[in-house]
Order: sequence, then C-alpha cells, then structure tokens
Amino acid sequence: MRSLKSPTVKNKSMGLSCKIGRYRHGRLYFRLYHHSLPNGSSWEGTRWKDTPATRREAEVLAARITEEMTSGIFDYLEHFPNGNKAELFRQQRGKTEPKTIRQYYDIWKADKIPPFVKRTREQKYRSHFVAHILPIHGEKYMQAYGMAEIREIRARLIDERHLSVKTAKNVLNASLRALFRDAKAEGVIPRNPFDDLPSKWWPKGVDRPPDPFTEAERDEIIRHFDQKHRGTWAMGCAFMSALFWTGCRPSELTARRWRDYDPRTGCLTIASSRTLGEEGAPKTSGSNRTIPLLGPARARIEEIRQLRAGPNDYIFMNKEGRPIDQAEFAKRHFWPALTVLKIRHRPFYNTRHTFISVCLSHGEHIKQIADYCGTSMAMIEKSYGKWLGGFASFGQALGERDPSETASLTSRKG
Repeated sequence: MRSLKSPTVKNKSMGLSCKIGRYRHGRLYFRLYHHSLPNGSSWEGTRWKDTPATRREAEVLAARITEEMTSGIFDYLEHFPNGNKAELFRQQRGKTEPKTIRQYYDIWKADKIPPFVKRTREQKYRSHFVAHILPIHGEKYMQAYGMAEIREIRARLIDERHLSVKTAKNVLNASLRALFRDAKAEGVIPRNPFDDLPSKWWPKGVDRPPDPFTEAERDEIIRHFDQKHRGTWAMGCAFMSALFWTGCRPSELTARRWRDYDPRTGCLTIASSRTLGEEGAPKTSGSNRTIPLLGPARARIEEIRQLRAGPNDYIFMNKEGRPIDQAEFAKRHFWPALTVLKIRHRPFYNTRHTFISVCLSHGEHIKQIADYCGTSMAMIEKSYGKWLGGFASFGQALGERDPSETASLTSRKG
C-alpha cells in the first residue's frame, strides 16, 4: 500500500481545496484535493439532494475544509468517517512512526527502574545499551532489524570490543532481545527478529565446574575471622561461619532478619535475597525454604542473638550497624583473609560450593541437599558429580573432623 503522506497530486491546478458537485442522480458530492489522499484526490458522495438549502450548507462545509487544508490541520476522518478512503486512514492512524533502537530505548528505559525491575537488572540494561548496543546500532531502524544485523553486532562485540562469547550473549540475549520483545508486544514492530534465531545459533560455552574450598581451608578461614574479629565484630564471624555451614547464597543470608530465625527449633526461613541494598525474591521459586541449622551455624547465631533485637532487624550487620553488603564483605574481608592464609583465591560464592560438595562427600542424600540449598537434584548431579561416591573422593580423612560438626542434614530438626 502506498504511503498516505506524500502521493503525487495529479491535478495541481486545483491546489488544496474542497469542491462540490452534482451526480446525475441529483445528489451532491465533495471533490477533495489534498496531498494526504492516494493520487492526491478523492470523491466523497453525500445523501443530500441538490436543493438551494443543501447546496448552501455544502458550500459552507467545503469552504471550511479548504481552509483546514491550507492551514495544515485537515483531518479526513473527522469529516468523512465512512468515506471512500476511511479504512486507509484508519490503518494509517494505527501505525506508528518507524523508530530507531535509540529512540525506542529512550522510551523503554523509563519503567526499567526499581521497583519495576531489580536494581541489578536496571544496571545491566543501562550498561549493555550505553556501552555497547547504542554506539554500534543505535541508529538502526527497528522495523528493518533482522538476522543480518544481529550477526553483525555479535561479530563487532567480539572482534572489535573483545567481549567474550558469554558476555556478548548476555548483551544481546538479555538486553537487546528484551527491547525487541517489548516493542513487538506494544505494536511498534510487527515481529521480533530474535525469534528467528536457530536454537544452536550461539556456540556452546564452557561451564566452569564448582571449585570448593577443602574442609581444612574452610576451618582455617573461619578460625582466622574469629581470631581477628570475634571480640569486636561477632556478626561478621557469624556471617562467615553461616555461609560455610548453610550453603546459602550470600544474597540470601544478607537479607535475613531476626523474624526469620526460630530460636526454639533452630530453623531459618529463606524467603528473600538482598543485592546492592535492594531486597527481592530469591533466585528461584524453589529457593523459598525453611532449613534446620546445623550445629556450628546455630551456635553462632545464638551467640549474636540479643534480647533487644527487633523482628525486622537484620541478623548480620557490618561494623557500622548496616546490613552486610556481600560485595563489600568479599572485597574488604574475605579475599584479604585468603591472601593472609595463602589459600588460593576463589569467588566468594564458592562457600556454597563447599557446603554442597562436603555434604555429598559425607554421603548426604542428593534430594536432601537440593531441598536444603534451594536448588535442583539435576543441577547437583550435573555440577557436583565428582564428589559423589563417598568421603574419600574429597581427599580428607573423616577422623580429622570435629565430631560435633558431622551432624546430618536430616537429623537436625531443631
């Protein structure tokens, strides 16, 4: 269908105008000359018989339409809602102007902020678009975006900006794809080009296996924290111990408040997480759980429990009396401790890997571990398979462990 905005006006001598005429059957019609009309003109019939009264009324209306045309405010549908070209104008009105990625992003980002999305996601979107997507393809029109453009930006992210395949995949699949998904839902574009990607379009990445600390390293780290901080910052020591002895994600423990701990049963409820000072839902629906704390973790929490603590107070606080921030804790306390102890550096999250691998090595049932840690049996079998089969595979004699620390996940019911 031709554009309704700029067709050729065949009868230029008429200019922008509305004329009246009379059909052979005696009824009046309007003859329109305007650049918004296909071929520049249109006939619009009426039910008016040609009488002196109706002709005067038609001439007044024609003069008004002509004035609107010359003033640039003519609206065809206002005067001829059932006219010969009405359906074309309704279709045109329903369409939106083509937008570039940058233009739509400026609109789209308005509700990609807390509380509509997590702060971490907001930062990811902003970083991906500002640093990578907009500089490369910000001026590309969304309606013309296809497989060729996706292939091009992927190559440029990797070859020119030297991003890893995993990072480039996050930029495109997590951010640019979300932009096109919403644009399609809002009718800005007729289709999402990412829906055309084949299932194996991205090369398969290499998943790094879990890299837990040994039990000896775990005990050495906890002991170091006790020696350095227990007298002045017992909450920090309790936090470090709880990470190793619950297998919780750091974001889960930093969100715990005293209302989540039952001192009678020794159970801790995990129903939220905290990242960048913002609380939200746990990682998955299966992460909502209530766990019976093992002896070492429960003893540390009882040690810092105070009668004056309110139900909404956080269990683990930093030295300034604010909730512990996991990134700050790792940077200022955890990794420096590894350096002092000459223990090979690993991510802070690997306290969780340590708990799961130790449980497997001591023969705990996979289903019990999965429920306790808020994950799936399939994930444990896939990622931690080499720790299955008994304690010997972990490389440390059972007799070296403190008997008080060998309590089973299933035997500790509070």
